Amino acid sequence: MKASVEEISSIRKKISVEIPEDHISKEIDSFYKDLGKKAKIKGFRPGKVPRNILERYFKDYVKAEVIQKLIQDTYPRALSETALQPVSPPTIDPGEFEHGKPFQYSVVIEVKPDIQLQGYTGLKLEGKKEEVKDEEIEERLRAIQNLHANLKTISEARPIRAGDHVIIDYEASLGGKPLEGGKAIDFTVEVGSGQFIPAFEEKLIGLMSEEEKEVEVSFPEDYGYQKWAGKTISFHVKIKEVKEKVLPPLDDEFAKDLGDFSSLDEFKTKLRGDIEKEKELALEQKFKDQMVDQLLAANPFEVPGSLVEEQTKALVSNTKLRLAAQGLELKNLGMTEEKLQGDYKTMAEKQVRTFLILEKIAGQEGISVTDEEADDRLREISERAHQKFDVIKRYYEKNGLLPEVKAGILRDKTLNFLLERANRNSL
Repeated sequence: MKASVEEISSIRKKISVEIPEDHISKEIDSFYKDLGKKAKIKGFRPGKVPRNILERYFKDYVKAEVIQKLIQDTYPRALSETALQPVSPPTIDPGEFEHGKPFQYSVVIEVKPDIQLQGYTGLKLEGKKEEVKDEEIEERLRAIQNLHANLKTISEARPIRAGDHVIIDYEASLGGKPLEGGKAIDFTVEVGSGQFIPAFEEKLIGLMSEEEKEVEVSFPEDYGYQKWAGKTISFHVKIKEVKEKVLPPLDDEFAKDLGDFSSLDEFKTKLRGDIEKEKELALEQKFKDQMVDQLLAANPFEVPGSLVEEQTKALVSNTKLRLAAQGLELKNLGMTEEKLQGDYKTMAEKQVRTFLILEKIAGQEGISVTDEEADDRLREISERAHQKFDVIKRYYEKNGLLPEVKAGILRDKTLNFLLERANRNSL
C-alpha cells in the first residue's frame, strides 16, 4: 500500500491511497470463497457453485463489498503512515475499480491547524482593582433580607402597589379571539419585578382584590415570543388575592439566623469579604479575556469547520437543557434550532480558536491534565448538583463527556500559566 498527501489548505488534506493488484486479487478470491459456501443457486449444491457462476450473479455485490473492506482496512494505516490526525469524518472518493490494476481511492479530511505561536508570555494587561463600597454591602444585605421575607395576605383592601405578590387568573386574546398558551389560573405575579411581562405588571398597579378588568399590552417588535411580537394584546384579568412582602428586621438576631454570626456587623464583615473575592475573580477573568483577545489577534489561522459545527451544536444543546430545566422549549420563545445555531456560530468559532491556541501552548509548555484532576472537577460538579460522585462519573463516562471535562481543566491551567507570566497593570 502507498499513501501520499496533498495539501488542499492548512486544515484540509487529501490522502491518496494505492493498493497493489495482488492484494486486491487475494481479497476478491477470499470473498468468493466465503460466498461460495453460503450462496444458494438453483441447480447447484451449496459449496459447489463454480466461480464463473458466482461472478455472473454477484459481481457488483462483491465489487462493492471488497471496495468497502479495502478502504476500512487501509484507511487507518494511511493515517498512521502520513501522521495525520483528522478532526472530521472522512469524505471518501472510491475511484474506479478495474480488474488487473491497482485500486486507488482518496480521502479528504480536516485536521487541526499548525499554529505558529507568536509571543504568548509577557502579555500586557490592564485592569483596576475596585474597592468594596459600603453601598454594595448594604445592597447585598437588602437582597438577602428580601430572600427571607414572608408573604402576608393584606387584611384591609387597598390598591395593588409595586412589590406586592398578586394571585390572578388571566386570559389573553387578539381581535376578540383567545390566544393559544395565553391563559392561566392562580398565577402569581410579583408586581414590578419584571419577571413576567413588565408592561402587564404595571397595569396591575392600582387594582383591588377581586377586581376584574381588561388591560391592553403592546409588545415590542423584538419580543422573545414571536407570535406576540409587535402586537397589542388584550388580557382579561381577575385579581384573586394580594400579598405584601414582610421583611425581617436587619438586626443581630437576623444575622444569627443566617449562620454562626454573633452580630449584624460580623455578618457585614463576611459580606465585605465575599464581595471583595468576587471583585478579584472578576478582575482575573477580565485579564484572561484580554489575554485570549490578544492571542487571537496575534495568531490568525484557518479553523476546521467541523469543529465549529460541533461546538455550535454543543452550545445549542446546553441552551435547550437550561430551558428544559425551566420548563421551556425553543418554540415557547419563538425560536428554532436552526436560528439558534446561526446565532451561536460566531461564538462557537471564537471558542474553538481559543481552545486550539491554548492547546498548542499547553503542548509546548508541557501542561497536561491527570485523571485525578478530572475526578476533582467531577467532585465539584457532583457537589453543586447534590449528586453522588460515582453517579456523576458514570454519567460522564457513559456519555463520552470526560474529554470535555479535561479540555476545560486544560484551558484553565493554561490561562493561569499565562496569567502568572503576564505584565499586569492593576491599579
